[in-house]
Amino acid sequence: MAVSVSILAIIISLHLIAFVFAVGAERRRSTAKIVPDEYDERTYCMYASDASTVYGLSAFGLLLISQTVLNGVTRLG
Repeated sequence: MAVSVSILAIIISLHLIAFVFAVGAERRRSTAKIVPDEYDERTYCMYASDASTVYGLSAFGLLLISQTVLNGVTRLG
């Protein structure tokens, strides 16, 4: 029973941290600038890669780790 409670605590904490990262990524969205192309008369959008990308990837990584831990624990039992 003690193992399942500790695994549950780990899974819940990973999900909560991932949620915080996802909210942080949503609040810090990327901004775009319209940039003229140097070769013709067209324009394109250039997005700045900022912390929101890292927050989103971190949230995804934490969810992936939690699912891997849960899959490993339930496979053993």
